Amino acid sequence: MTMVWAGRWTGYAAAGWTLLYVVSKAHFALEERIGVSGGPRVAADAYRSYGPGEVAQAQWANAAGGVLIALLLLASLTPVRRRLARWTLLVLLGICSAMAAAGAIGMLGGALLTDRGGVVFGGYCAIWAALLTAATLAFHRRDKA
Repeated sequence: MTMVWAGRWTGYAAAGWTLLYVVSKAHFALEERIGVSGGPRVAADAYRSYGPGEVAQAQWANAAGGVLIALLLLASLTPVRRRLARWTLLVLLGICSAMAAAGAIGMLGGALLTDRGGVVFGGYCAIWAALLTAATLAFHRRDKA
């Protein structure tokens, strides 16, 4: 019983942590800015490759991706009846975990090896990866039993 509760807790925690990313991306979309809260400094010339309104569109797309991740996490907390749906969800959550881990490595590595900044978002990504991985493993164990 405790293992199931701990698994559910990690799923809810990962979904909540994901929503912080969504809020950051929405905030940047509204301000039409590139980047993320606590991320590396973005040079002014980075905006040259974007047309009018494209920065906001890109940020809204990132926010939508975060919402999708949160929905996948919440779906993992519901009974998944069909085996195919279970494995599909497991693979998708594994991909999300790997992407967050890659973000953590890239952000923290870049922050430590250069002066670009981004250590706060790198730390955020590290926690996100840990929560996503824990939630994915808990889903696998819970639904397998």
